[in-house]
Amino acid sequence: MLYIAFIKSRPGSATDVDIIAKSRKWWNEGAKPPGLKTVGFYGVLNSNTPDVLVFESSNHDDIRTMIEYWRDLSFEVHPAVDMTQVFHAQGMDIS
Repeated sequence: MLYIAFIKSRPGSATDVDIIAKSRKWWNEGAKPPGLKTVGFYGVLNSNTPDVLVFESSNHDDIRTMIEYWRDLSFEVHPAVDMTQVFHAQGMDIS
């Protein structure tokens, strides 16, 4: 199933160095559950707007693992639908 997560750093959270090391372990060294597939990860510049993670997961345990691993971040996770596919099915030329 497709999900969208809005992500923000918690006040007083880990330093950038800690986040970089933790990110490397998550993305490169296998801490991320194999059932989570990242579709997109978007951030904003000079704004308090949350970052957006678009991902697929077949079970809630993997989502729980992600949230527990990234305790320094605040997650708001929502089920999602790929609206581009919906519009294409209706004959819309989305590009």
